[in-house]
Amino acid sequence: MYIYKTKIKLYHTDAANLIFYSNLFNLAHECYEEFMENSGFSILKIIDEGKIMIPVVHAEADFIKPMRLGNSIEIQLTLFSTGKSSYKLDYNFYNEYKEKVAFARIAHVVVSVKDRKPVKIPEELFKNLETLKIK
Repeated sequence: MYIYKTKIKLYHTDAANLIFYSNLFNLAHECYEEFMENSGFSILKIIDEGKIMIPVVHAEADFIKPMRLGNSIEIQLTLFSTGKSSYKLDYNFYNEYKEKVAFARIAHVVVSVKDRKPVKIPEELFKNLETLKIK
């Protein structure tokens, strides 16, 4: 599991002072980028090497409780599953009272930059993803 802490900022919210739905995915992606950076397999490294891309191919979310400006949020990132060239990550969002406020599941596929076809998950990335399993 990887834990990312942040706060809901003004630009995350709508006129009703609730998180705007698409910003839940932005927060999940911030968590993902931090995990990748801290695991030594950064997004920048992937882009600079120019061999693979890891696009999102599916995303879903459930909103459980309101998230408003100033709320402290803890995102717990875990590995849901891996395939030969794909993986699914779960993001559980908790407020400062440890109440679950949202959930997202996002699927990625590793593809070759050259021909845009799926390729095997690189070993280093696979090992990093395995650290996200709940024991």
